[in-house]
Amino acid sequence: MVIDFEREVGFIWDVDGVIVDSPHELAWRLTAEKWGVGEGRLDSRFYRDYVSGRPRYEGGNEILMRFGVYEHLGAGPDAEKEKVLEQYCTQKNELFRELVREGRFNVFGTSIAMVIEARTRGVMQAVASASKNAKSLLMQITSDWIFKVVRRRYDFIEEKNSLYSLFDVDASGLTGKDKSEIFAFAAQRLHELSGGKIRHYIVFEDAPSGIEACKKNRMFGIGIRRIGERSALVEAGADIVVDDLGKLSYDELKSAFLKIF
Repeated sequence: MVIDFEREVGFIWDVDGVIVDSPHELAWRLTAEKWGVGEGRLDSRFYRDYVSGRPRYEGGNEILMRFGVYEHLGAGPDAEKEKVLEQYCTQKNELFRELVREGRFNVFGTSIAMVIEARTRGVMQAVASASKNAKSLLMQITSDWIFKVVRRRYDFIEEKNSLYSLFDVDASGLTGKDKSEIFAFAAQRLHELSGGKIRHYIVFEDAPSGIEACKKNRMFGIGIRRIGERSALVEAGADIVVDDLGKLSYDELKSAFLKIF
């Protein structure tokens, strides 16, 4: 079977840890400390294993449950726990937005470069984060910021554009959907927008749970190791694992993908 890569393959991008080094982890950690979780206990490994890539309330529940916050507060029945969880997640989200307004985040230039390269080749792309804040975060990455990171100007990026405008589909923060369902939704939208041409998908993820969600949908997974061991992404089913997308060119990715067919 011969695949027209640029016409039949869609790219699906996670945001936090893949495109943007966002203040999500910092916001979760600082909020947890305000709620009595000892300083340093919610470390990067805990964040990767139990919070990263998961919907807000799911990640918040893992923190409150595993660090005994529910028990400490005497929140017994499910209704009481839901109230505590709502308060906790609301505080975390307010802090996250404050950190974003302050510019407390960085971007991964090599990931942006891959997004742009795929765009120049004609590949359709979706952003698919569990976070409802993904859109606002990507919209803060202006054209000037993009040009500064990739050190080149492109005709299709106008002054009014942001990084968000380079994606064809936004499947982020869908209420009631887990990461696997978010990926499936992104794939369906890409399929529809391409007139049915796109039938294969490449997912860019940094969390093992995200790679597992990718493989559940039988998609090709690029694992980007930001924290933890490479083996965690390999064991989750990643087809390729890199420490940074600067280690993987567009043509190398294309070649690796086409070898499986």
